[in-house]
Amino acid sequence: MAPGFAVSRKKPKIMVLLALLFLANLAGAADGKPLVFGVLNQQSPALTAERWNPILHYLGVATGLTFQLRMGRTVQETDAMMGRGEFDLVYTNHNFQREFDGAYKVIARWSGEPIRCVIAVPADSPLRALQSLQGRRVAFPSREAFVGYAVPKVALSSAGVRVEEVFSGNQEGALAQLKARQVEAAAVNSRFLQQYAEREGLQYRDLYVSEPFLELPVIAHSRLPRDKVEAIRRALLGMRHDEKAGDLLLKLKFSGFEAADDRQYDNVRRTYRLIGE
Repeated sequence: MAPGFAVSRKKPKIMVLLALLFLANLAGAADGKPLVFGVLNQQSPALTAERWNPILHYLGVATGLTFQLRMGRTVQETDAMMGRGEFDLVYTNHNFQREFDGAYKVIARWSGEPIRCVIAVPADSPLRALQSLQGRRVAFPSREAFVGYAVPKVALSSAGVRVEEVFSGNQEGALAQLKARQVEAAAVNSRFLQQYAEREGLQYRDLYVSEPFLELPVIAHSRLPRDKVEAIRRALLGMRHDEKAGDLLLKLKFSGFEAADDRQYDNVRRTYRLIGE
């Protein structure tokens, strides 16, 4: 009888331990829920995934966190997702529009020289100044694009020039229309223009170049715990000095991320305010 009684006394303890382990596993699964990383629609989904999935994999290894790449089918959808707080982190500068400003904070930025808006024309185009675009067809990525629409919109309005606006969905689409001669000019950011021209053999000439703007930031939602934000920030900034990231940076033709804060994007806010956003 003694052994039987011994076993019966241990069963409750075992059940309690099993229950605790089950709850611990549930907590671990909840804590391991992927952080949703949004990316602004600058390129096609395929090219976006080609660039960002390796970066998110690196961040996962460096931080022990899990990341999931997401974006809407259009810029409008991606912005709406950001507005609803569906992203934990986002690579964008649309957060500086009045309706989104404040929910997210800058934690780093894509490294490199500042980008500029370029209104480009074919290399053999007879157009030589902004005023020559009067009434012409000009491609823009979308109404939501900052460098590709807000900045050139301010420049064209200041010059008293009205153009026929053609929206192409993203920068790749705008330049594809320029290459196909379906429009007479296209407004995009300088870095993307250079990359596209090298990849697609586009021969172009700058018609207008704006003031410099810092490369797009990575922003974090205010709900994220500080320790996670700090871990992600350290991983982003450490990428450029990490030998393990060497092949990735070489493949992406990218030198990593740099430190940045919200105040450095005041000229972005100012431009949005000038067009009423």
